[in-house]
Amino acid sequence: MNEVVKKKSLTAEDWQEAALTVIAHQGVAAVAVESLARDLGVTKGSFYWHFSNRMDLVKQALKRWRLGDKKLIAEKILPIKNPKKRLLAWFKLSAEPIQTHLIYSTLLADRSHALISKILKEITLERLDHLQNSYIEMGYENNQAKSQSLLAYSVYVGFLHMSKTLYGALPDSKQAEKYAQFVAKQLLS
Repeated sequence: MNEVVKKKSLTAEDWQEAALTVIAHQGVAAVAVESLARDLGVTKGSFYWHFSNRMDLVKQALKRWRLGDKKLIAEKILPIKNPKKRLLAWFKLSAEPIQTHLIYSTLLADRSHALISKILKEITLERLDHLQNSYIEMGYENNQAKSQSLLAYSVYVGFLHMSKTLYGALPDSKQAEKYAQFVAKQLLS
């Protein structure tokens, strides 16, 4: 008797998540329809049901990542009323070994692509604005708050770069917590 095994239908979100995993570890250039289909256990036809081409997938995946990243900040950081505690939460979150940081770090290497450059600029300006506002709320003058936020963000980007360069990944949660405490001591004194 022939038994037909029904496979779960993949959604556009499934493809986007698979693409984001590749982007996080290998970069945008490594996103390939055939290898994603193989990893997901489906044919390429499933891909074309949701996307017109590879770049369409990349754009939608990055949009999904961007929205998820904004939601993470909106939920974990922005509701904190005390600016010093909010900055401490920023530093702790920035050191956590989560996929959004890996994606951001990998995109920095792909920043010559127009779409990626645009996204990185938007994210950076948004985050710098949040940091600067927190420093202003702590009593820093505008120029001093701007400089402090640039320093804090530079530490974040440098941390991501060094982690991927030296270890290939972000440190575990325990190491990240220690690092975040050290950064906070330096940047909130």
